[in-house]
Amino acid sequence: MKKKILFIAPGYYGFNEVVSEGLKKYSDHKVIDVNSTLPYQYKNFGERIYNFFLKTFLGKNLKEIKKGQYIRQTIAQQGQFDLLIINRPDVLTAEDLQLAKLACKRSVCLFWDSIDKIPAQKHFIDSFDTIFSFDPPDCQRFGFKPITNFYFVEQSKKTSLYDVALLMTYDKRINDAIKLFEYFEKHGIKAKARIFTYPSHPIKEKLPGNIEVIHKIIPFNKAYEYYLDSKIILDLAHPNQQGLSFRPFEAIGLGKKLITTANIFQADFYNEENIHIIEDINTIDIPQSFFKSAYKVIDSNIKEKYFIKNWIQTIIS
Repeated sequence: MKKKILFIAPGYYGFNEVVSEGLKKYSDHKVIDVNSTLPYQYKNFGERIYNFFLKTFLGKNLKEIKKGQYIRQTIAQQGQFDLLIINRPDVLTAEDLQLAKLACKRSVCLFWDSIDKIPAQKHFIDSFDTIFSFDPPDCQRFGFKPITNFYFVEQSKKTSLYDVALLMTYDKRINDAIKLFEYFEKHGIKAKARIFTYPSHPIKEKLPGNIEVIHKIIPFNKAYEYYLDSKIILDLAHPNQQGLSFRPFEAIGLGKKLITTANIFQADFYNEENIHIIEDINTIDIPQSFFKSAYKVIDSNIKEKYFIKNWIQTIIS
């Protein structure tokens, strides 16, 4: 009889779907998914009215109640689990989290963001058997087990129409993006970008013409497709985390070069022929040869190390 994994994660950007598929494919476990941010749709107008009174007079929320019921029913239907894997425990109620832990023999928590970026995670440091984090300072400070991000798509051949491609969410990094795209334009480098923001949070800065603003999130399992017709992936590191984002690993899987603002010198896959590090955004100087030379294939053992299969096996071991 197969062992069972209870995987609980929010449905943000579709990360949960990619990890769930990886668990099902590479863990040799039966995997039960729980989307901890599954939206609840009112069945009728009466439920809307009922929820108004719940929130106004009892301080409760029908959507949260229904979400709790969904989580509890899913767990109850499956009985005991061998392993709990959870991301963002802070989006669960204390009661639902405790129920999930009691239903599992062992618990693993994944911190996909640093404590500085999501301070609420700090309240759960002592709540699990094992906590994995991709942020080196958090691992050192709190004793988390280090783990990197991963790639899940292998190289896909496609004609390069662009030199550089960028996907990002609108935040303080926008000024870095503008400076880089102004540099690209000045030096005849063909670049493209899509920046996601909610309509309620419009971009105030004046953007170069080759930066497109989008209001619909590109799912994680589709985002890599945007890079396929470009030679280089651009990675703008988030100021509140020191761990490497998914971009460097996507570059490995797709066989693309990388331009990054992250400190990546110590990575075992670092090669100056494939990776250009921008140490000072105000003094950008990228050799033309970097854009013209071919990608240098990295060692197969290093490449395999960062594939999702190895990542999954590290988590469940």
